[in-house]
Amino acid sequence: MNLLAFLSMLILVITILTLVFGVLAYFLYKKREASKKNINKKKLYEEILDEIGGEYVFFE
Repeated sequence: MNLLAFLSMLILVITILTLVFGVLAYFLYKKREASKKNINKKKLYEEILDEIGGEYVFFE
């Protein structure tokens, strides 16, 4: 096999693998952020106020 053909094929394979890993990492990141958003969902003061019937909440 010609050295030039081998090196060009190697560069092509490495480029394709880099793109595949990039897309895979992006989807894994989106999946992790979606699960983190569901876990860390905090309630607002107004939401808690509506739950208890409109009375004000005082913290000591």
